[in-house]
Amino acid sequence: MHLPARRPDHICNSIYLDVVQITSLKPQIVAFDQDNHIRDRLSYSVDLDAHGRYSFSILHEANETLAIPALVYGA
Repeated sequence: MHLPARRPDHICNSIYLDVVQITSLKPQIVAFDQDNHIRDRLSYSVDLDAHGRYSFSILHEANETLAIPALVYGA
């Protein structure tokens, strides 16, 4: 089934869980172009370093780490 693209489509999802579970999640995101063809396959990952700090990574489908825009305050 092919649906016509609409601009802009935004989806937001959230989940509430115990903080110790956050590093086990590896959500995947698929981005489409204006013709509904897959443009990108992304995933994100949260890791815990040796000092107990969390780090957040956005990964391209080849597991290449992408830059995160500087829109996060307090980082």
